Amino acid sequence: MLVVLGFLALTFIVLLPAQAGAAALDGAGTASLKSSPVDSAARSGSGQQVGSGQGSGTGAGSAGPDASSSAVSSGGGLAIPGFPKISRVLCLKQCVSSTKPTRGAIIALRGDNLGRVTRVFFAARKGRVAARLRTRSRGAVRVTVPKQAVRGFVGVIDSSGNRTRTTNELRIFPISAIPILVFPVRGPISFGSSGSRFGAGRTGHTHQGQDVSASCGTPLVSIRKARVIYNQWDGGGGNYVVLHNLGTSTNFVYMHMIRRSPLRVGQVIGAGTQVGRVGNTGDSSGCHLHFEYWIGPWQTGGHPIDPLAYLRSLLK
Repeated sequence: MLVVLGFLALTFIVLLPAQAGAAALDGAGTASLKSSPVDSAARSGSGQQVGSGQGSGTGAGSAGPDASSSAVSSGGGLAIPGFPKISRVLCLKQCVSSTKPTRGAIIALRGDNLGRVTRVFFAARKGRVAARLRTRSRGAVRVTVPKQAVRGFVGVIDSSGNRTRTTNELRIFPISAIPILVFPVRGPISFGSSGSRFGAGRTGHTHQGQDVSASCGTPLVSIRKARVIYNQWDGGGGNYVVLHNLGTSTNFVYMHMIRRSPLRVGQVIGAGTQVGRVGNTGDSSGCHLHFEYWIGPWQTGGHPIDPLAYLRSLLK
């Protein structure tokens, strides 16, 4: 009898620790992690979050929610790109004007969140046509207007699939619509009296151009295709620009502008490109354009001529 009781007691002592150890493993078995947020994070590539959860020594009930919270926090710290926005379309090259592009022109779509744009589309006779993307930044995208483009909305798509389009339809013009010659002042003008003429007397010199009176702020444009050779300030001429007419030996000069021209020296511009605005800077009395017409280099071997007849011809 004593032998039987001793055997039962020994069996109980041996089995008790094994059962306790098995119970301690029940919450942390791998089977309980198959549907865990930690596992989902691991499949999405968040390897560090998985390691953190397993190494904490806690049970499944605490490891899962902690790792999930970490993923949300980490994701919430990322900057989410904004949707693209187009606020303005500006024609840069081969243009009828700054807002009137031709087929093959280079235009800039200006706005915000445009740095991730991957495709630009124009309306075509049958659906739409993709444009050649030239440059892009957060604030602008430059593209070439496709040959098949017609009047319609211009749309963009970014790398996340976000889409937007211009608020108004863009009209596309034929190249033949580009002006060859344009009068330099885009507003009401007057050629003034004899004192405004070429050759009129001035203190210490004679007048080398024609004064064209207009309201301050009136746009001034290039008469024809030209290259900018000077864009400076002078105590007499104020803010002034000198343009060399390409394919000729002539130069046109614009003086007394209200502020410095936005054009760059060396830049080639087409007829109708804005040069600046009528002002009253330098040695001037009243808002006007002082316009000079030079044969040969300006101030370095060439000579000015009376531009009045030429200017009048541009008004016809």
